[in-house]
Amino acid sequence: MSDPTQVLTANGIVKAFAQGSNAISVLQGISLHVAAGERVAIVGRSGSGKSTLLHLLAGLDEADAGRITISGETMTPASNEARTTLRRQYMGFVYQQHHLLPEFTALENVALPLRLNGASQHDAQAQSADLLERVGLGHRLRHIPGELSGGERQRVAVARALIHAPKLVLADEPTGNLDATSAAELMSLMVELSESRSVAFLVVTHDASMLHQFDRVLTLTDGALSEADSLG
Repeated sequence: MSDPTQVLTANGIVKAFAQGSNAISVLQGISLHVAAGERVAIVGRSGSGKSTLLHLLAGLDEADAGRITISGETMTPASNEARTTLRRQYMGFVYQQHHLLPEFTALENVALPLRLNGASQHDAQAQSADLLERVGLGHRLRHIPGELSGGERQRVAVARALIHAPKLVLADEPTGNLDATSAAELMSLMVELSESRSVAFLVVTHDASMLHQFDRVLTLTDGALSEADSLG
């Protein structure tokens, strides 16, 4: 029976990639869990497999072995259609490159997940305007990404990841392209939203200055995760 306090569980995750006639092992039986409202960081050297792990947990790629569940629902193994449905219901994703649609306004970008989930345009835009106001961008609703600063674009990306009330947000180096001030502001925003909305965050990062704001820090080395005590 699944634990209702866990929004994400992964057991025995294995992943390798073919390189010519050889198989390069990246993840070797990884297991982890993330509880509701918890903030967890994953650190490790470049090329250690952090982004690969995040993509597997999001169902964007398939593990060679292991099982992943989100809010008790099976993510791996599952069909592509089933994984897409689970992402829309339970997950948000924030990339280092914001991946906003360049021709859409901030309001339209944030409203998109709600529209994909069947909300009317009026309701989707009303909820998106409220959330953008909350993250300090109420005055930028009608601006396209090219008219926003790097920090503002990432705030829009975080709002888009949160608009459909996910249980879990996965973030891949969300502060990697930001200056120190914008990075600190974005991290503070994620902390505030995780606490006020009980959203769990699983964040891949190289930014050691942010680690004290996480409940747990996991290190990925040689295909395995090790866990440190809270750095707070």
